[in-house]
Amino acid sequence: MAPWTLQTVVVCAVLSAVVGTGHCAAGCSCSQERVAFTLTRSTNEGRITGYNDDLVVTFDHVISDVGGSFAGEKNPSVFTCAVPGAYMFSFTALAQKHHSAYIKLLKNGEFQTALWAGRVQGNHGSGSSTAVLHLRTGDRVWLAIGSPGYYGLHSNENRFATFTGVLLYPD
Repeated sequence: MAPWTLQTVVVCAVLSAVVGTGHCAAGCSCSQERVAFTLTRSTNEGRITGYNDDLVVTFDHVISDVGGSFAGEKNPSVFTCAVPGAYMFSFTALAQKHHSAYIKLLKNGEFQTALWAGRVQGNHGSGSSTAVLHLRTGDRVWLAIGSPGYYGLHSNENRFATFTGVLLYPD
């Protein structure tokens, strides 16, 4: 083992013993600071006639939930930050046969980025998007269908709609 690697391990062990498990020094890895999830949806989120406010996308399957952000939730939809830092979020969607999909990534209700998946005559179009966001404790991130009176989201047992988040660097 390289001397600097051994030194890092020793420093992390000492700091963990001194300040407790809830705090980590730069370069140290703590289990409390690992956050990663992937949510999927296996049913359609249909077009709602005359409804123009954003519609929060809910998910019915948790593929992974490192850190327990969605523990006990039956239909998770909103990620709430417990570990501040830089996060990467990615999401995918499939348009319905007769309606395009317009899916927005929101942080505390503020627009961050979006995907648009155009319908192809008689077929489904797909789209994806990725963003890196800095989050503070308590910040909330979710997906919403923009103008669901006009746009829709298609999914089925193949789980075409996904939402993934990963903590890149804790503060």
